[in-house]
Amino acid sequence: MVAIKAVCFDADGVVVNPQMQFSKHLKEEHGISPEMTQGFFRGVFNDCLVGKANLAEVLPAFLRDWGWKHSVDEFIHTWLLTDHVIDMRVIHRVQRLRRAGMICCLTTSQEPNRAEYMKARMGFQDIFDHLFFSCEAGYQKPDRAYYRHIEEALALEKKSILFWDDSRLNVEAAREFGWNAEIYTDFDEFEETLKKYIAMESRA
Repeated sequence: MVAIKAVCFDADGVVVNPQMQFSKHLKEEHGISPEMTQGFFRGVFNDCLVGKANLAEVLPAFLRDWGWKHSVDEFIHTWLLTDHVIDMRVIHRVQRLRRAGMICCLTTSQEPNRAEYMKARMGFQDIFDHLFFSCEAGYQKPDRAYYRHIEEALALEKKSILFWDDSRLNVEAAREFGWNAEIYTDFDEFEETLKKYIAMESRA
């Protein structure tokens, strides 16, 4: 068995948990339901995630339809603040893995505003060895090109990479690419599964 040398962590649903706080805020405070916004998030927002569209430029028309009464900047600012939720148990595990010599990466689909916020305000630039944002790579999960981008940057064998994500689709794509990959459901299960890949002395 090839030794694990790098562990990749998804952001929303793994490191950022509980997720979807902004969606709850929009519905409870502004009457904007997920049903109203799903067309945006399933559509042009994906172009923002790979750097092909500017969030501030595409939002105004949607905000008018949703009845948002404030500015575009306020919408983005509220999103960043309400989704600033970090599971410190995962962060502490990342820190211990790094102290043991493991490379730890954040592998996440984000548009530029939130990518920069994660780097500076959430502190991820200092917490992880590498940050692989879709908007910078030009690809997002589950596109094979995204995994290839990471693998080339790490310059590691496929089986020396362990990938964690809360999306089954993304995990299956990583496995098909040749990586070790596991679905993240909760922290306790994550810890137990991690033992199968990494020796206890490397987890101190």
